[in-house]
Amino acid sequence: MNGVFRSALIAVLLLTVSSAGLAAPRKSASELAALAKAREFFDKGSLYAGQKKDNSAIEAYTKAIELNPEFVEAYTARGTMYVRTGKHERALSDFNKALLVDRNNVSAYNNRGMLFFRQGNYGPAVEDLSKAITISPNTVTYYLNRAAIYTAQKQHEKALADYTIAIGIEPSNADAYAGRGNACFDLGRMDQAAIDLKKACSLGSEAGCKGLKAITKGK
Repeated sequence: MNGVFRSALIAVLLLTVSSAGLAAPRKSASELAALAKAREFFDKGSLYAGQKKDNSAIEAYTKAIELNPEFVEAYTARGTMYVRTGKHERALSDFNKALLVDRNNVSAYNNRGMLFFRQGNYGPAVEDLSKAITISPNTVTYYLNRAAIYTAQKQHEKALADYTIAIGIEPSNADAYAGRGNACFDLGRMDQAAIDLKKACSLGSEAGCKGLKAITKGK
């Protein structure tokens, strides 16, 4: 039954929309105009990204970066589009550039970590997700992502701990219950697995429902 109800691992890449740092003081009129234009291109890129027009989004983000080479969010967003289009080296370059400008950019750490995960680079992936958690300790997504990496490494106790923290932060998160149920299953704790998967199913998780059915059939 192992793996019967394991849901596909999906990297959660974040598109950050923030105006922080754009209206810097003591800028000339031309510089302020360039920053405003960069924001316009960024907003267009975000619109294209939402419409799954990845190449158009990349073009818009590139124009934003040309106008504002320190536009952290544009690097992070363009990197996300490069991941979508399979251009992983370009994506990594953009996430690295974002972190050069802002070493505490949590989205860049998350996205780079999940890119490492996709490439099977588990050590650096865990490091980046751990940094994201340190910066933003109440964001459930980062715990779920790190738990997915731990699961791939068969470090089920660590995965279980992250899912438990995620549930503590967001008690109605179906993915967290499904993930913890899977971790309990992998550790042979069938009773707890059934409880968590039942809860996940009640919250609308398809993986939780499938897992609960698999456990029930196995008894």
